[in-house]
Amino acid sequence: MEKEYRYTGVELTPNVFADLLIFLFDGKQFNRQTAISQISEYHKSHGGVLKQGKDIITVFKKATQKLRDCGIQNKGYGTWRLNYKEKETTVLESNNKEQDSYPVDKEIGKGLFSVYLYYYDSYKELAELKGQHFWQCKIGRTDIEPIQRIVGQAGTCYPELPHIALIMYCDNSSQLEAAFHAILKVQKKHIESAPGKEWFMTSPEEIERLFYLIIENQ
Repeated sequence: MEKEYRYTGVELTPNVFADLLIFLFDGKQFNRQTAISQISEYHKSHGGVLKQGKDIITVFKKATQKLRDCGIQNKGYGTWRLNYKEKETTVLESNNKEQDSYPVDKEIGKGLFSVYLYYYDSYKELAELKGQHFWQCKIGRTDIEPIQRIVGQAGTCYPELPHIALIMYCDNSSQLEAAFHAILKVQKKHIESAPGKEWFMTSPEEIERLFYLIIENQ
């Protein structure tokens, strides 16, 4: 069992199911029963909770409703297809004003490009309940306006908006992002079970400290 599965000890809710559906079935065509069986097994084998007597079909239906704006299609006869990655890169141009006023906890550094850190508040709240100082954070890079990238990436596919904790401006975002990822992987903080390759068990404070260490040694 992978140690850093984000839903260890958590019930298989529609939100969790939707997240795993993206992770396991994005870009694929599948039938409902296959999705239910594989996701239930994956969740349970990685330390998640499956309540006895839980109506998983209802969970599936609610999960697909949450993904209705994220590229999921009902092909009929219990067959579905999910194209989340295509939707993920779509910029929500109609929300430009909202993006302009989107809150960011802290912005540091100088340069035309940036590396960002965001998370979902529910992850931090769960960590605090467990007395932990690190939680699931996404560390990514962009050569466009960072808030536009994050909002366009998260879209409306999750039940809460991402909490943008840190934006670090720099001259080479690829190099800086790679440095963060390498250091955190050596520390065994990479969440291999997460969708994508940019999720780590860390905190904005830790990444800010690493940022200044990296900059000082360049």
